[in-house]
Amino acid sequence: MDRAGRVARFVVLAFTSLAVACGGSSGTNPPPSSGGTRSLSGTVTYDFVPSVYDPQAQTGTLDFAAAAQRPVRAGTVQVMKGSALVATTTTDAAGHYALSFTEPAGADPLVVAALAESTAPAIRVVDNTDAGAIWAVGAAVGASVTTVNLHATHGYTGTGSQSGYDPATRRAAPFAILDSMYTAGRAFMAVRPATFPTLIVNWSPNNTNVAGDVTIGQISTSHFSPGNNQIYILGKAGVDTDEFDAHVIVHEWGHYFEKNLSRSDSIGGSHSFGQLLDPRVAFGEGYGTAIAAMLLPESVYSDTLWNGANIVGFGYDAETDWNGDDPNPGPFSEASVMRLLYDIFDSGTNEGFDTVGVGLGVIYDVLTGPERTTDALTSIASFIAGLKAQPGVSATAVDALLAHYDIGPITDAWGTGDEGLTGMYVAADLPSTQSIVLGGPDGDYLYNRWEQNEYYVFFGTGGTVTVSATSDQDVALTVYQRGVQVGGADANLSGTETVTIPTTAGKIYVVNLIGFGKTPGGYQVDLQFSSP
Repeated sequence: MDRAGRVARFVVLAFTSLAVACGGSSGTNPPPSSGGTRSLSGTVTYDFVPSVYDPQAQTGTLDFAAAAQRPVRAGTVQVMKGSALVATTTTDAAGHYALSFTEPAGADPLVVAALAESTAPAIRVVDNTDAGAIWAVGAAVGASVTTVNLHATHGYTGTGSQSGYDPATRRAAPFAILDSMYTAGRAFMAVRPATFPTLIVNWSPNNTNVAGDVTIGQISTSHFSPGNNQIYILGKAGVDTDEFDAHVIVHEWGHYFEKNLSRSDSIGGSHSFGQLLDPRVAFGEGYGTAIAAMLLPESVYSDTLWNGANIVGFGYDAETDWNGDDPNPGPFSEASVMRLLYDIFDSGTNEGFDTVGVGLGVIYDVLTGPERTTDALTSIASFIAGLKAQPGVSATAVDALLAHYDIGPITDAWGTGDEGLTGMYVAADLPSTQSIVLGGPDGDYLYNRWEQNEYYVFFGTGGTVTVSATSDQDVALTVYQRGVQVGGADANLSGTETVTIPTTAGKIYVVNLIGFGKTPGGYQVDLQFSSP
């Protein structure tokens, strides 16, 4: 079924309960039209529910008592007759729309619908459990009606079998998601001539925290999928609903920004504050949370979920560590990266160590410039190197900030100046033999941890280069050239992997050795680099 048909089907199902409240016809079958010119106008709004978190008390929830109507900005409004699109327009910053059109003759009801999609930037919120049908609210329009105000309600009653939601009136979710992402995009567009590719966001009341088939809502968690360049948002009442958790929404939008306008070499995986992560993961996740704080703008991150019958929350402050949530500060801590980036962005604080305040424009310039083109892998090192190269940025002030977060005075994208970051990179001559011990004594052996990764750097020869790794534990090899994966080997659980790639003379290549072993105290990996 085409999009227009799906929209019409959704609206026909939905408008009955909305028609009177929205100012449309109170009947679902208005008299047959004889045609003629008509004008129609109104306002499109949705219920926004604050997601609140107190970082000192460490408590949070969705504050339905403080819910407020917000306009749907730059949203698409359509008039349809049956499956035929009659007219379309977009709302302004206050949610207002106005249409003039010639109504086709026929017995089908005239319907006005507000779609959960925006323009400039182009964002569309669809139902991944309904063949990608776009979400909408609408109303039938009687023959004499000239004003139709459309409002998407949150539908929360606090009682009932749907964990407090009335499925018939739970309409605000896709519009709240849309508006948070629209806010993010427009914030960058206000300071730079940013252009964003169309973003598809998948939300459904069926989306739950089970991994599996996304077409039935098994999305695992709210996340950005680089494979299809789309975002998936949780919506299962009684489990976890993220539609009003604006920081969660914009965090995932931040990963979309990385994929499309900047760059991320993160290998993903589970992560949380306090862990020593691979520096690409630490940067990517710290950046996502920091960028949400910058764009919304609000420094306190809030994420809510169900605990039994109650909606509870957790979070943190991008400005201040209230409860010691960064026990291992440094370049491998996403909490350190988050607060460092936010301090680089903001200004006017009372923190003596923070005299940097470059604003959003410079952040954009670094992300879309040197961060995108670095020969190194993306980490806090590549970002700081790019930042220091921007006009007017004080390297001394930046170094003071770095020192506060136990990061050395980084001077290049390879982390020179910070012992931990430079220790990640090993120059690999051709030919050469290398040995390293991966893993560590802390018992945290997931593949995306700092102790399980090492980077080897070599210059292309113009011919093929072969890299082999041997260990008594499982390992993998991935080869990058400016962030593009050009080769990889991860076929054998025995710990023996080999990859051969063609190279361009003079270009820099980075081999990521990833360990999966769980031997206490570490395990040795031997590598050979050769070029015929």
